[in-house]
Amino acid sequence: MAAVVLAPSAAAAADPPPAIAVDLGGVRLELVLVKAGRFRQGSPPGEAGRGDDEALRDVTLSRGVYLGRYPVTVGQFARFAQETGYRTEAEVGASGGFGFDGKGLSQRKEFTWRTPGFPQTDQHPVTLVTFKDAGEFTRWLTQRTGRAFDLPTEAQWEHAYRAGTQTRFHAGDDDGAAALIGWFKGNAGSGTRPVGQKRPNAFGLHDMGGNVYEWCRDFYGPYAPGPAVDPEQASAPAGDKPRRVLRGGSWLKDAKHLRAAARYRNDPGSRNADNGFRVVAALEASAPPGAAPAPAAPGPTGATRAPRSSFWSTASAGMIAALVGGGLFLASVVIGLVGALVSRGARRRLVAGAPPGVTFRPQGDGFWLSAPPYLYGSTLHYRCFVNGVMRRGSVPIERSRRGQFVYTGGAPSSVEMEQLGGAAWAAAAPGAGRAAAAPVAAPHGHRSAWGGGGHRARDRISSAPDVAVVTPFRGYPSAY
Repeated sequence: MAAVVLAPSAAAAADPPPAIAVDLGGVRLELVLVKAGRFRQGSPPGEAGRGDDEALRDVTLSRGVYLGRYPVTVGQFARFAQETGYRTEAEVGASGGFGFDGKGLSQRKEFTWRTPGFPQTDQHPVTLVTFKDAGEFTRWLTQRTGRAFDLPTEAQWEHAYRAGTQTRFHAGDDDGAAALIGWFKGNAGSGTRPVGQKRPNAFGLHDMGGNVYEWCRDFYGPYAPGPAVDPEQASAPAGDKPRRVLRGGSWLKDAKHLRAAARYRNDPGSRNADNGFRVVAALEASAPPGAAPAPAAPGPTGATRAPRSSFWSTASAGMIAALVGGGLFLASVVIGLVGALVSRGARRRLVAGAPPGVTFRPQGDGFWLSAPPYLYGSTLHYRCFVNGVMRRGSVPIERSRRGQFVYTGGAPSSVEMEQLGGAAWAAAAPGAGRAAAAPVAAPHGHRSAWGGGGHRARDRISSAPDVAVVTPFRGYPSAY
């Protein structure tokens, strides 16, 4: 059964309504309008509790969004799991998640979002969810509602938290303000608390500080210097193990971690009893329920992007609307299914610009990556084209017989290496005690620079540094 939007669509009015709610089948998901605007991201050098990664910069967000009034709750996530049969990474993994054992977090098979180690109701924020688990929930929302959902970028999250303020917490500067807005180590006890019990910010958002950390879309890295427009860290810094951003602090952390500018990171596969998430949604529902729009293409690492929608492009939305209006939507679905079948049967192709033996096979909403054993442990920074749109990402190369699946939001027509880093590659790279690799014929007219004793990856658009001497990013510690 399709979701029912309980408030009018933004497309039906000159100005978007200040809040909307979505019926997920007996469970409501409330969202609050966060308008486009400018704000100062980061913290001043003298702020109490400040981290070294909170450099000040002026940020412009060119488009408004809807943001969840609360973190996603146990009841909402349970509705998703019931309808889809989805099992979280903690549930399918052999070791479970990190739940509360009465003293701290420890890993046990029985610790999952259903049993985090402390009692929860449907009104508590869901925990023990990985970055992937959160992403699957947003995909389900998109398919169910026809409105594009995602995780917020780090800039979107901080802009929403601040709600026009520039103080340490949105309720003030001293640590007493933290107790007004959220649950943390000093007042939470042994676990999360039901959402919405603390003072909201000026936008009407609850629990932006404390209760659970919230996943953001960005990879963790230093802010690019200077003013930024719609910034998003779309890949991990060179040489660093890819981590995703967490924001907001939690019931396990001190009050200083609830500050507006406080930043954290963790492996995207982390499943901890203080990790949750909040969703962001497009202003307009651009497709009928059940038709999932493609995720947005990420921008270059650390770069400032030109103003764009975080979800569908206006052109794509208009095209779909025209197809629906003309009665051609069914035809587009059939074409999409045919394309998926063709993709499923696609042969392995070389990754342009990569060493010999690195191949990909498009399938469904991503591609299978295979690499020779001497590259295990390296990080491949790649770009690909999905429906004609360039996307960038990073993936650690893992030991696997069948290869590893890389999600891109659609079947890529090509994959090109931009950089290859990590200790494993540095030890085995040409010029580092290993015979130089022979040149590889690259698809799509891409000129490979491998072989001949060289080991530089250069192409028509980007120029990567010497991958044999990449310096790992070691700037900031993990949240744990």
